[in-house]
Amino acid sequence: MKQTKKIYAAAVLVAVSIFVLTGCGKKAAESLDTEIGKVSYDVPQAQAVTNDGEEPDETQEEGNEMDQDAEINMIEIRSYSDSEKERMKTLQESYQNETAKPKNMIQEVDSADDVTDGTLCYIVSTGQFYLPDRELTDEEMLEIIDCNFRIALSTNHKTQKDWDDINLKERAEFEERVKAAGGITEEEAIEIAKKTMEEDIGEKAKGLKLAAPGEYGWKAYLWDITDWEEYNAKGGELGWSIQFNNVDDVEDYDDLFSYECMVDAMNGSICGANTHQGFIDGETVWYEH
Repeated sequence: MKQTKKIYAAAVLVAVSIFVLTGCGKKAAESLDTEIGKVSYDVPQAQAVTNDGEEPDETQEEGNEMDQDAEINMIEIRSYSDSEKERMKTLQESYQNETAKPKNMIQEVDSADDVTDGTLCYIVSTGQFYLPDRELTDEEMLEIIDCNFRIALSTNHKTQKDWDDINLKERAEFEERVKAAGGITEEEAIEIAKKTMEEDIGEKAKGLKLAAPGEYGWKAYLWDITDWEEYNAKGGELGWSIQFNNVDDVEDYDDLFSYECMVDAMNGSICGANTHQGFIDGETVWYEH
């Protein structure tokens, strides 16, 4: 009888469907012919992989374990803690907004037998993450998010040009709607946000610079905010997201300071504004307008 090896893992959940895929870290990156673009995906949920998406009973678990890896007799699933779930949501938003990226790609191993205790990794043969039996760091969570992102990109079979076309088409449609409604331009939104920032935080504004996305020559993102709870209290449709920060002038994450302002693209009113001190776990302060 083989010795039972317990693996604490979180199944990969991408775009509401569960996939067992070939990889997402350095090995997968080498096979991709493009850099990653923008794509939507859900926060990975901690649950076992079954055909119908339900958590398996003991009999199902035994069958799945035998099928997935002959070297493993049991896979034990560790759920994300409540704090990890909340941090994951925040980090995912930061990743998609390109304000946070992992320093490294997630480590990949071929099977559960290759897992190093205490080291996060992606198990290629089962399509699962091994989660250390402790609270995950921000870097580890970003590696998981990045891995899911690459899986989603590979699954959707879209190249960087495909994503560029999608992003540029959406932006053009949004800008046309703004123009047709007599709304404000990107430059006007930046000036409104800058003035609002100076009113909200006073002298602190002097140390902050515009944090332009850098994509396609954009200086700000133009978002559909109809379902964005934080910014839709006044019933807006489209919003210019303007951010200022001191990221170029600090070395310690704790010293990071940013101001973000969502300006209604149709009428120039302020949909919402906040400051954030520190990295992900820092303090966020919202300002009423």
